[in-house]
Amino acid sequence: MELKSHAKINLVLEVLFRRPDGFHQVRTILQELELHDIVYLKEFRDGSLNFFCDHPGLPRSDENLAFRAAKLLRDEYAPGRGARIELIKKIPLASGLGGGSSNAATVLKGLNKLWGLSLGRDKLKELGSRLGSDVPFFICGGTALGEGRGEIIRSLPPFPRAAVLLAAPEGLELSAAEVYNSLKLDKISAREAAGAGKLDALLSLLNRAGSEGGPRNGVFDAAGELLFNNLEPAVITLREEVALLKEKLLRRGLEAIVSGSGPFLFALSGEEALLLETGAKLAREGYRVIVTETKRSGDV
Repeated sequence: MELKSHAKINLVLEVLFRRPDGFHQVRTILQELELHDIVYLKEFRDGSLNFFCDHPGLPRSDENLAFRAAKLLRDEYAPGRGARIELIKKIPLASGLGGGSSNAATVLKGLNKLWGLSLGRDKLKELGSRLGSDVPFFICGGTALGEGRGEIIRSLPPFPRAAVLLAAPEGLELSAAEVYNSLKLDKISAREAAGAGKLDALLSLLNRAGSEGGPRNGVFDAAGELLFNNLEPAVITLREEVALLKEKLLRRGLEAIVSGSGPFLFALSGEEALLLETGAKLAREGYRVIVTETKRSGDV
């Protein structure tokens, strides 16, 4: 079985407060991308689980989220079943693009089919929430509202097709824990606190366009002013070079924000040529650049 394991961006990410369990309460609108890893699954009759990856920096033991997903599903619903899991990485590690969570969700969905378990989406999302906050989103994919620590997912009408430029300083990685630990909620400015209004405005646009069933150009035209991420100041505090890259993109007329916990920035445009030209220029300057597009719906 060969499966695509897609990346994501956070169109809006609002951080509300730190919870007693140590996580942060968030509201976010997530968008799946066409950028993807490849996951190969093959059943092993001897009951063993074997994991292989072409990226040398990815853990291959219980520290790997995809392997943990397979082990959790087997322990809960398929004792004695086995599989070979092979992962081909295209999504950068520790990038804010959700690659590890996506891999875990893809393994859950794929082994559910391979082992003939017939578990529903809600059960897969519940299993995914035990592995990571973003995993339930990738069970659904598409466009979705995430609440709680991000694991409470409600699917939304799809965001319009748009070209997406992803860019980061070469070799730069950030862990979500590092960024959240650097976040100073009591120092969020009034402008940053406006994320709630922007999230609700984008939510309203998506829902209205979905219910009317008409052209969705208005959503895309307004989205540039509504994109927001409360984690961006913490990312920039940790890595000032992200701010320099953001300024380069702004000078090119592209509204760019950090995705998730970064360090990757993203910019949306209906003009793919502009993104390709900008991406080529940044690549010549030594930045890591990927041009992709939004994905209209998730795989069941």
